[in-house]
Amino acid sequence: MLLVIGLGCATHADSADSGPDSGEHVVTDYVVNAHTDPDPLVAGEEGTFSLEVRDQDDLPIEDLQTTHERVVHVQFVSHDLSSFQHVHNEDFAPLTADNLRTSSFAFPLTLPLAGDYLTVFDFAHHNQYLSRSMTLTAAGEPQQAAAPDLTLVDEVTVDGVTGQLSFSAPAVPGYEAAWSIYLFDAAGPISIENDPIVQYLGADAHIFVATTDLGWTAHSHAWYPGMETVAPGHTMPHVNDGPDMPFHYVLPASGTYKLWLQFTRASDPDHVFVLPFVFAVEG
Repeated sequence: MLLVIGLGCATHADSADSGPDSGEHVVTDYVVNAHTDPDPLVAGEEGTFSLEVRDQDDLPIEDLQTTHERVVHVQFVSHDLSSFQHVHNEDFAPLTADNLRTSSFAFPLTLPLAGDYLTVFDFAHHNQYLSRSMTLTAAGEPQQAAAPDLTLVDEVTVDGVTGQLSFSAPAVPGYEAAWSIYLFDAAGPISIENDPIVQYLGADAHIFVATTDLGWTAHSHAWYPGMETVAPGHTMPHVNDGPDMPFHYVLPASGTYKLWLQFTRASDPDHVFVLPFVFAVEG
């Protein structure tokens, strides 16, 4: 069994109307238990990844909220930064009443390389966005690279789509940075006239950003005014057909970061484009 225990989080249950004297169970911490079959997974071979979300008393969280069309988002990032996956139970099977009652979820998983993977769980409860993480190890061959490739990449082409990353101003550690990714293909800029962007998991685009030592990560979405006020379960509007996909986020420190952009297009909304970039923050 693999176990990750998160820091305590206050929730709406910690109000003046509830607590030890009210008879209501108060959630003060969240724990994610994760398992693989086989244990460990073998690189290149499909296995099953299972997880359970529990509280500090090992009770299931029966009322997890759906956010961005999924209950638990799981991201797997290899320590050499060459592999990224964003996976959910609902990608493979509808959730059942038992899944929700026991807050237990599972899906098939193939990790391409042997070695360690940072595994990040994003979920929501009592209108709070929550995140927990753990390290998952795959056995076998081939092995991950001994160290990540930190060559800066501001332009990349994947599946016929090119993305160009640019910051509106140099990013300053600890302050909100603003950048955009310009998307085009052989027919020209992605737009309403050229196979436009359509929403993927309730957003025009998703990004996963990490420091290259994986000591800090963030999962965010294409920016629009007022996005910071959106609570879990609320639908983000579709505002961007392309070609510029804007993002805002506070990058915590100077150093090198890797970013994975995910989006879909109208002609094949089941195909998720994943474009990786590497950039530096000075300061």
